Amino acid sequence: RGGSGPVAQSARAADPSHLSPKMGVGVKPQGMGMFGTFLKAQECSQTLVLAHAGIGDHGALEVARFIASNTKLLRLDLTGNGISATGVAHLAGALRQNIALESLVLRHNRLGEGGAVGFQTLCRAVRSNEVLQHLDLRHNNLSGALGAACIGELLVGNAVLTHIELSWNPLDPAGGQVLLDHLKQNTTLFDCQLTGCGIAEETLLEIAQVLRRNRVARGANMQAGPYLLSLEHGGAARGLASSPPGVGRTWHGVYGEDRGADGDPAPGLTSSGHFSGMVVSSSRTEELRNKLTDWRFARIRRGEDAPDVQELLELLNKGQAKLDEEVVGVENLRIHLQCLTRGFQDRVLRYQSDVDIKQALLLDFQREKRELGAIQQRASDELALQREAWEQAHELAVAVRRRSEVEEVASNADLANVLRDKSACEARLRELTAKLEHQEAENKQLREKATRLRQGVVVLQSN
Repeated sequence: RGGSGPVAQSARAADPSHLSPKMGVGVKPQGMGMFGTFLKAQECSQTLVLAHAGIGDHGALEVARFIASNTKLLRLDLTGNGISATGVAHLAGALRQNIALESLVLRHNRLGEGGAVGFQTLCRAVRSNEVLQHLDLRHNNLSGALGAACIGELLVGNAVLTHIELSWNPLDPAGGQVLLDHLKQNTTLFDCQLTGCGIAEETLLEIAQVLRRNRVARGANMQAGPYLLSLEHGGAARGLASSPPGVGRTWHGVYGEDRGADGDPAPGLTSSGHFSGMVVSSSRTEELRNKLTDWRFARIRRGEDAPDVQELLELLNKGQAKLDEEVVGVENLRIHLQCLTRGFQDRVLRYQSDVDIKQALLLDFQREKRELGAIQQRASDELALQREAWEQAHELAVAVRRRSEVEEVASNADLANVLRDKSACEARLRELTAKLEHQEAENKQLREKATRLRQGVVVLQSN
């Protein structure tokens, strides 16, 4: 559907990144150290744009560590970074701890690839988050009823999120119906972009009615369309405390107060930018017209000119005429929607049996898909265990090899010492052998002398 309706089927560029400096655009981290240094420098920034920076899942882990305890960052843009289910699981863990982030942009990534576990983890984290108001998931290959069910559970359990963008995800008619069933239980979502999702026109109309119901109930009729983030002072105490719960904040940093083309406050807002409590009606207009007429006559009776009062009367009449035209247009639209609804109901009655058969087939396919998904998950878990066991064995082999190398070096050193000791011992042995031979020669001579002496002593005694 075209225009600026809550379910727009036109390619509308709803990107508020032009409102803030694009910190990090094109930054390709050449190592986690450099990337961590860059993130460290952004600790006090309210907006961080890393669009098409090529950070991947490893970079997503660094970003997750950065935002987990950051209380300044309000908007994070991770467009086109090739983040898969693994990287988004890291971000989900950070969202459970973060208490400040209001807008998260994840478009043009791969959240729907690699199994549904990572995306389910993100949805659960957003469901429990109490500050995030805008989530952009465009172009993420979120498909079918399973992806819609994850998003639907997020919407059912979240009471803060006001804007979600799901365009160009192949949800298909079945996924659209699942999304609608969950959305009926949500009372805070104001805008849901579903361009190019393949959802049936009747489902889109019903979603539009649900979103309008939420906006009217919350007093936020002007909050359909792109989410606009306020960066005036940061945090919740920015002069918006009187806004109804769940109302998305408007941008004041560039354009000043939220005003119309002539500088007047936008419809439904006071001059200070807050929501007005005045009820516009024909009786109220007539009352103001009578008061202005009495005031003009009183000034004329006093002899004063009243061109300003006449101008106010003309503006009031012009505004009432415009209001009457809008009322007629709304009535025509209501009649048109009633006709479409009756036609849709007639078609439902005519084809209810076919719908039941198709739903039964769809349930069978979903059951088979769950079984195959369980098989795939078991295979993935087994593969992960085998990979972990291989990594442990590899680490053990590396440790054994390193230890063997160290022992070999030590053994070589010991062998060299032994060889040196052996050489020294051999030299000492030769030296001692030479001394022994010399000593034996001396001993032999001494023995010979002793023998001669004994002979001489015997001869003397005999004499």
